[in-house]
Amino acid sequence: MKQTQKFGGDWTVEKLNILSDYLDFYLGALKNQKFGKIYIDAFAGSGKIETRDGTEQITGSIRLALKAKNKFDRYVFIEKNAEYAAELQRIVDAEFSTLKQSVEIYNADCNDKLIEICGNVDVWRKSRAVLFLDPYATEVKWAALEAISKTQAIDLWYLFPFSAAQRMLPNKGVVENWRNKLNELFGDTNWETRFYKADPQFNLFDESEKMIKEVNTGELAAYICERLKSIFPYVADNPRLLYNKKKSPLFLFCFAVANPNPKAYELAKKVAEDHILKKGVMK
Repeated sequence: MKQTQKFGGDWTVEKLNILSDYLDFYLGALKNQKFGKIYIDAFAGSGKIETRDGTEQITGSIRLALKAKNKFDRYVFIEKNAEYAAELQRIVDAEFSTLKQSVEIYNADCNDKLIEICGNVDVWRKSRAVLFLDPYATEVKWAALEAISKTQAIDLWYLFPFSAAQRMLPNKGVVENWRNKLNELFGDTNWETRFYKADPQFNLFDESEKMIKEVNTGELAAYICERLKSIFPYVADNPRLLYNKKKSPLFLFCFAVANPNPKAYELAKKVAEDHILKKGVMK
């Protein structure tokens, strides 16, 4: 039975257009380089996307990568859902049989598999990669991002779950059950003192201090970039905020480069930050 994912809308098309533009640039710019070129999709899905209202079929990220005019040497697809992973294999076999030997599909947890892949030092001495990190919610752990940065060889597009983070940050006080999840998501504990302040209106006869949230959309987006900059040599200053039909921010599409060589990330900056993301200045 064919598996089709139903989610998204205009923002899904927007993120995939950004990814497609960057893949075209990346493969064109590096086509004559001797090192191996790898594409990694850590939440590869089923390869088939249909909007929730059923009005549109969208070409997913794996097809965008496989259809690109210039080719990667390896394609690594990671998908935790076994049925989706099996559907990915069927798509590769039926539609991209000439690339079959270059495709690796792993039915695995993205964090564990990314840490394993990124830890292979021999691979990253002679390879470069583009990694598309598009979690369904808050699955990505900071340890995986640290592993990506340590390769010094990966260009990362990370769809940060902006609305999910906002939901875990209530207006009054931190929910204890979410504290560890937010620590894993942000990679530190400083977000609590950054986002919460003592309520000046709290009852003086109440011994427990009341805390209220003081962070707007722009400040939260800036903090996410700040955290990424703590481990990546380069992070775009203008990530794209993606909105739903009600104009509420859903995701923050971030771009980071693990290669510490300025010559490497300056070219990526010129294309990603100064061109592809230029219309996505944080609001």
